[in-house]
Amino acid sequence: MIGALLIIYFHISQSDKKQLKALIIAGMLIIAPVAIWKVVLKGGDTERLEEVMSMTGRLPFWKALISEGLPREPLLGFGFMRIDYKEFFQSTHTYPGKMTHNTFMQVLMNLGFVGLTLVIFQMIFTLRGIFKENKEIKLMLLGMLIPVIINSFTEFGIFGESNYGILFYQLVIFMIAFDNRKYLTSVEKMMVRKV
Repeated sequence: MIGALLIIYFHISQSDKKQLKALIIAGMLIIAPVAIWKVVLKGGDTERLEEVMSMTGRLPFWKALISEGLPREPLLGFGFMRIDYKEFFQSTHTYPGKMTHNTFMQVLMNLGFVGLTLVIFQMIFTLRGIFKENKEIKLMLLGMLIPVIINSFTEFGIFGESNYGILFYQLVIFMIAFDNRKYLTSVEKMMVRKV
């Protein structure tokens, strides 16, 4: 829901019509609390509130991973698609889990601080590439990247296991990596003449 609201705000902020902006933002401010109350908190159920505030058990799990799992293999991690020496990681106060439900935490546990550093640099270079594009492409790529990043904080997908979020991230990288040139190189001209 947070991702949807951010995307709506991101696209609305591009509009020049101030009345439309104000109307949609007011609508979002009215609908968001009702949606949170009815859908997320389910009418104020205290058990549901506790579950939501711990992100359905993710926060205690991440805390246990950082305090108990990471100190055992901090530099290079446990290896690809592993968060412990065994098949599952389980702490005294958490459920047994095979994955972290957080892309960046998963990379940290799989590949350690070395892998996380590589991922951070990849994200920095991706953002730098996006901001070098012209305004229209930059807005489109940021609009694609926002939900992928939000999804990465609650699920695992960009840098690992099969998830459709990785396809959007790959599209963003392809858009900034491939350049449409106006002129052919000399090798390309020779290839065109042969055909």
